[in-house]
Amino acid sequence: MSTFNFAQYQQIAAQEQSQSSGDGTKVGYFKLKDDGDIAIARINLSSTDEFMFAAIHTLSVGGKWMKVSCLNPLGMNAAGCPLCSANQANPKGSVGKSAKKMFIPMLVSYRDPNSATGYTPVTPVVWDRPASFSRELANKLMVAGNLKDVLVLITRNGKAGDMQTTYSVDVLPANHPVFKPDMIPADFSAFNNFNIAKHSYWEKTTEEINTFLATGQFPERAQNNNQQAVNTMANTTNAYAAPAQSAPAQAVPAYMTQPAQQSTMPPATPSYTAPAAAPSTTTTPTPTRNFSGFSF
Repeated sequence: MSTFNFAQYQQIAAQEQSQSSGDGTKVGYFKLKDDGDIAIARINLSSTDEFMFAAIHTLSVGGKWMKVSCLNPLGMNAAGCPLCSANQANPKGSVGKSAKKMFIPMLVSYRDPNSATGYTPVTPVVWDRPASFSRELANKLMVAGNLKDVLVLITRNGKAGDMQTTYSVDVLPANHPVFKPDMIPADFSAFNNFNIAKHSYWEKTTEEINTFLATGQFPERAQNNNQQAVNTMANTTNAYAAPAQSAPAQAVPAYMTQPAQQSTMPPATPSYTAPAAAPSTTTTPTPTRNFSGFSF
């Protein structure tokens, strides 16, 4: 359905604004779709001190899978975060276990056989990787000295949807016969005043998270003003997530609802007593898991 009301438009506008950097330049998400796909990039990192990490939960909001930061230090899956407790109470439910993530700012050009140059125009993006990927980038920094000053070749190893997909990052020499330094100018102004927490995930308070666990939706103020980005990657069009419906009349918290398709999560010893849902006459639809925003 393509129609929407004024309140929904405000949410769409907030999400679009949250995906822009401080100077108004749109920053997208890096994604190679299939085995053997490549991209040329400059990585906006000069030392390990600039690495950006966050502990993230994936959870269903309005039928879409979103990212919300974990409230526990270093994402230790402890009782200090209501989302951690919810996952421990129901590991196969709609709140994922906390995962440590790394966010890599880059300028990228994708291979495009339909382009006159063979590659797409340069765009600023963020690459979402497991935190362990930082070791590889640390090694590349040791080799290159400063990743802003060199081009790198990024290759996907794994077919679309393959959970075992890996990526290789190769530093290219300045005298490479094909990939010249001027292919991607070292202009990182798109990342001036850039805030990763307003781009790649939501930051919520304990009170806002408890409201979500009880009702299936975050408070309206948080939806309109917090402006944390929905996890929709480049090449997707579903940037707007419709508001979730109220929780069912039965005393079952919204987070206990299982999505249509489940990923396998390690079991944890239940240590959380789920809150009873507020009475309602409507029914929360079972969310359909959407992997469009995940890089496998």
